[in-house]
Amino acid sequence: MLRYLRDAANMITAAGYLFCALGLYLALNGRPELGIAAVLWAWFLDHWDGEVARRTQHARPEDVARFGKSFDGFCDLIHGVLFPATVVLVISDGWILSLLTVAALVLLGSVRLSYFSVAGLTETHRFSGLPVSYEMPLLAVLFLARPAIPEESFIVVVNVALLVLAGLHVSTIQVPAIRGAAVPIATVLAICGSALLAAADRGYFS
Repeated sequence: MLRYLRDAANMITAAGYLFCALGLYLALNGRPELGIAAVLWAWFLDHWDGEVARRTQHARPEDVARFGKSFDGFCDLIHGVLFPATVVLVISDGWILSLLTVAALVLLGSVRLSYFSVAGLTETHRFSGLPVSYEMPLLAVLFLARPAIPEESFIVVVNVALLVLAGLHVSTIQVPAIRGAAVPIATVLAICGSALLAAADRGYFS
């Protein structure tokens, strides 16, 4: 099985899993800002593995490509569904709305990922419904704004924002895929956001 990880695109996906593991560890130990900073790396690597897979598709055996598609999908489930749900539970301290938020993320996010595995992109290379990857940029923005928001209000804002986003996963809205020249731009933004969140974790913005 591990031979599939010798493929360049699958190696990038594997690195994303490691950042997801680090992010979950940090969030569950009371460092959600630093956890989000780590998972942002998994987020931009998710775009790079697709780019590498497309550029090397002529040289990839069919079984390696099939493995990579499934491997990437499970990583999407972790950084786009499981990790945001974990952050919600960590900051909400048992608040009942957080159960609704987590249920919506898990159910609708899984529906969205399953639909994409069947339907793929539209003919114009757009997603039908917002991808689950939108959770990470949203979380990054919300947590960077956290010092300016009262804590009680912040918990409400995060839950409501993620509830709305979960609903948009199964909507008819169409958005373009991040591809080509957009990938390095997304990478730079993610790295900058990660650095700012690491600084926020150390209290530089308090």
